[in-house]
Amino acid sequence: MKTRQQLIVAILDLLVSSAAGQDPEPEDVTKVDEKIDGAIKELNKGDVIFFTNPQQFEDEYVEPLALYIANIVAPAFGQPRDESRDLSAKARLYAMRPSTYVKGSVLSVDYF
Repeated sequence: MKTRQQLIVAILDLLVSSAAGQDPEPEDVTKVDEKIDGAIKELNKGDVIFFTNPQQFEDEYVEPLALYIANIVAPAFGQPRDESRDLSAKARLYAMRPSTYVKGSVLSVDYF
């Protein structure tokens, strides 16, 4: 599991070049942190993927989620938003959604 702080660092790694081992600037952390909850609500509401805890994330979700949120925050860092990145990140997150299908289960069908 990754924490919210680790997600913020992953997002800032995509947006800002910094020296190895250097802590991110507090202003940058605040800019990103302010957008995380809104982005998660948007993904939940759009039925892309559902996050129940905005403080911890499964490891496999961090990279596409960071890419998605980095694209949202990009204008605050002087970079343009890229719609193809949004779509790519959403598609990756959608593909990771847990399935409701239980292997070996029987699907009932009504014949007409």
